[in-house]
Amino acid sequence: MPFSSFTPFSTTTIVVPRAGARPLTVEKARPRAAAPKTGRFGLAAEPRPIARKIEVKAPPPPPAAQLYVHNGQNYVRSDVFEQWLDEAARRVIAQKPGRMSGGYAMEIVAPRTARTRHFGVMERPLIELLSRCRVITYGQSPDRFSVSYGGLGRELTLTVTEFVAP
Repeated sequence: MPFSSFTPFSTTTIVVPRAGARPLTVEKARPRAAAPKTGRFGLAAEPRPIARKIEVKAPPPPPAAQLYVHNGQNYVRSDVFEQWLDEAARRVIAQKPGRMSGGYAMEIVAPRTARTRHFGVMERPLIELLSRCRVITYGQSPDRFSVSYGGLGRELTLTVTEFVAP
């Protein structure tokens, strides 16, 4: 008999590999409650409800020159951009937004500051922010995008609505 095994308790197994060898004690992992199975993957598996309109506040992204850096072969996200994404994602997730299931329209209301002058540069970082927070599907651009000045404070107001073709 190469080894013998006996289980005095339900969570511990003692294994003796061969005669005269020191016994090994192996503890089994305690079973944890499993997450509810939805049978879906990605955004569809999220427990958050699908919303027709989502409004969140977020800090403005870094200036365009600080978004990406060249690493010799291609462009990668800069440290400043990654820090902004982490901080902004924490703020957005704390607001507990819903999620969009398909095409969407994005409207941004920005305070008039030096960081919000370049409207065209704001689109990509905000799409990456919303996809990191799992509000939209990763990589999906809005079907309609509009930016306007207004609002109080130093934060952007992002309104994401379900897109309905005219």
